[in-house]
Parts: sequence; C-alpha cells; structure tokens
Amino acid sequence: MMVGAFVTPTDEGSFTTLVTNIRDGIEEARVGLDDCANAYNSRKDDMSLWDRFMDFFRRAMEEVVKKLNEAVEQFNAFMQTMAEYLSPGNPFAMYSKRDDWLEVKRKVTSSKTTITDSYLKADTSWKGSTGDGYSDLAARQLMAIDTLAGYTDSMMNFLADYAKKILDAWIEFGARLLTYLLDQVDAAASFVTADPLEWLDAVPKITTVCTNLARVAVDLGEQLGKNFTASKDLSDQLKQDMANLTGFPSGSWPTATI
Repeated sequence: MMVGAFVTPTDEGSFTTLVTNIRDGIEEARVGLDDCANAYNSRKDDMSLWDRFMDFFRRAMEEVVKKLNEAVEQFNAFMQTMAEYLSPGNPFAMYSKRDDWLEVKRKVTSSKTTITDSYLKADTSWKGSTGDGYSDLAARQLMAIDTLAGYTDSMMNFLADYAKKILDAWIEFGARLLTYLLDQVDAAASFVTADPLEWLDAVPKITTVCTNLARVAVDLGEQLGKNFTASKDLSDQLKQDMANLTGFPSGSWPTATI
C-alpha cells in the first residue's frame, strides 16, 4: 500500500478520494511506526555484545528508544485529535442544497409577474368591497414574495459559504498532511532497513514528523472550529432575517391548505 497522491477536490468523488487517501496514509504511517518498534525489539538481543564492550553504543540505543517513544506519543496525540474529524461530511451535498434553493428562488420570483397590474387586471378593475380587499392583498403578496426571495438568497449564501469553508480547510489540511505522511513512511522505511549503528541518525526525523503531524491535526481542529463559529453567526443572522414577516398576510408565514 502506498500513500495516495494529493487530489484537489472538485466534486463529491474527488473529495471522497482525498479523504480515503488521508485515511490510508494515516494507517500506513501507523504501520511504519510499528515496524520501527518491531525492528528494534527483534534485534536488541543481538546487540548485547556491543552493549558489553561499547558504552557509547549502549547510550545510543537508549536515545533511540527514547526518540521512538516520543514519536509514538506524538503519533497517538495526532490520532486522538484526528478521531473527531475522519468523517468530514460532504461539502458538495451542501452545494447541491444551495442549488435546490436556487430553483426555489426561480419559482418564487417568477410568480411575481402574476401579481402585477399588467398581468392581473383584476387588481384594478375588480369593483366593490371584495375587489378593494383583493387589491390591497395583491400589493402585500408582491411585498411578501420580495421578502421571501431575499430569504432564499440568505439560505443559498449560508450553504455555499459553509461548504466552501469546509472544503478549503480539508484542501489545505490534506496537502500538508499527505506530505508529512510520505515523509514519515520514508523515514520509517529507512530506519527498518538501516544498520543499528545508523539508527541514532534515522530516528530523529521520525520523531520530528510525528510532532508535525500532531500540530497539523490541532491546526485543522482550530480551523474547523473557526468555520463553525463563523457559520453559526451566519445562521443566527438568517434566523433574525426570517423573523421579518413584512408583507405576509396576517403577519405570519402562509400555511398549506387543501
């Protein structure tokens, strides 16, 4: 198994590919780290003679174990953070919902033509108390449609904005993460195949990469948290806007009747 290449998501399929590559890369990095520990444990008994006659080698192996433990701790911290985010949802589903609201806006605004003087003569020619009442109602209906069209804009903007924030966060995260995962897999492979005398040179890179992984996971969490806060503000504003019932008959949303 190889860590997948970075793919900039442009649709639901490529977004799924990116997330799959991230998951596969994390698993390969975990396996590589386990291989390093196994390589050390399987060969440590063979190094007893070196340990006996070369004090510097003993100290070097103590440092190797220390660095490996640090790497494992940092990788575990990375995994604990990532556990919350490995099911990132589907921002393209939000774009699809945005398009549904676009169709709602088309239908809402197209109905305005049926309430204008040029289209509906009854609003000016219908006489009597009933006609006068309808004339007033038509004007309010037109105002209500304008208000409703504004709500559809707000809903479309909310969905598109939140989807873009999620997508941008994962594009940035994926590009950084997959680079680190490739580095970690390469570093682990070099450790496993190296002579024990070279382990002290190989292990610091593994520790550094695992530390970077832990940091990039925290960065993702912070970015998604900011996105949520910003999008919640937009949602709250949308609710506030929709409390405006200007033009709606009886000052309330119309109800469906049969």
